[in-house]
Amino acid sequence: MAQSFPAAALEPELAEAAAALTRWRDTRPLGGRIPEALWSRAVELAARHGVAQVARALRLDYVRLKRRARAQSEAAAPLSPGFLDLTLDLPPAGSGCILALTDTRGRSLRIEWTRPLASEVAAVARSLWEATA
Repeated sequence: MAQSFPAAALEPELAEAAAALTRWRDTRPLGGRIPEALWSRAVELAARHGVAQVARALRLDYVRLKRRARAQSEAAAPLSPGFLDLTLDLPPAGSGCILALTDTRGRSLRIEWTRPLASEVAAVARSLWEATA
């Protein structure tokens, strides 16, 4: 049988919850389940005082209280951070662009940029193709 503490030895909020459970136990129908409101209160108290202490003080099944407390903490855990800091750096110094052009006669041209702008690459390619046409 679960050990219970005298009401005077309990924290005030534990004593209140224990009294509420005692009142429910005295008036419950045979085989009635503990109301969800009482379970919720027990889980809140377990988060502050620990599952073992609350289970003893309220005369609840330790394993069931622990299972409910774990489910509550997992449900309350955020799935994603509220703020995500992104740093958008320039590409590494070694990155660049290579423009390789070859025409129908087999002539080719290769230009390498270390830090190109897309507009520069497009302008050079356009001017080279237009010059050969």
